[in-house]
Amino acid sequence: MEQDEADRLHQGLIRSFAALFGRIEDARLEDREGYRLVVCPRVPVPGFNGIWADGADEPAVHELERAIAEVEGLGGPCWIEVRAGRTPAVEQAARRLGFTHEDSIPGMVVRPAEIAVVPGPELEVTRVRDAAGLAVAGTVAAAGFEVPPDLFAAFFTSHVAAMPGLSIYVAHAQGRPVSTATAWVGDGGIGIFSVATPPEHRGRGYGSAITARAVEAGFASGADLAWLQASPLGEPVYRAMGFRQVETYLILGRPSDA
Repeated sequence: MEQDEADRLHQGLIRSFAALFGRIEDARLEDREGYRLVVCPRVPVPGFNGIWADGADEPAVHELERAIAEVEGLGGPCWIEVRAGRTPAVEQAARRLGFTHEDSIPGMVVRPAEIAVVPGPELEVTRVRDAAGLAVAGTVAAAGFEVPPDLFAAFFTSHVAAMPGLSIYVAHAQGRPVSTATAWVGDGGIGIFSVATPPEHRGRGYGSAITARAVEAGFASGADLAWLQASPLGEPVYRAMGFRQVETYLILGRPSDA
């Protein structure tokens, strides 16, 4: 069961990223033998630029150095993302090439019968589509991830918001935007991305509330599995909601890029 769920999570990531990158200028996700090349120069953060090594070890190892040079040749950092323990030769080769900084990311899932109903704060959660609403979502996301305001701007455009299956949500408390989340429904599942609450609004249940609304909407549309990659801040929140870990992702980078 967990292996099937982990594979569904992973395939959902691939499908959703491929669709998303198709709507962002200069972004691309290319299937290659043994790995995927992932490039989004407008968003130079881990997971969006580099190599997803999730196929056969030998071809990926053979191509690794060339693929790294290709990504770094675009002027930004390169990261290597693997499903932990599945491609040990790639992990070893990456470390030999100087990718010694390591972060671990839990891949988590929940089914409709497992979701925990946790009383939350009074919030107005809306799906945003117009330029004004998307600008608010982008501002809240940047503040929540504590990054420059324009870093994630490419994700909050009308072209992205019109992507089939995609929903961008903003939560308001007493008229103020306090949290945001993005969801993608496809292949019978719902993926949750970019849940962000600015520091001054944390600790009040806003993140779990907006995530729950997004998950409930996905289940109502027929999805039977919700999935996500959890940040250290979000992991305990998701566990309290009933999410459980079925996969571990490793992101390997150069220490200077960490």
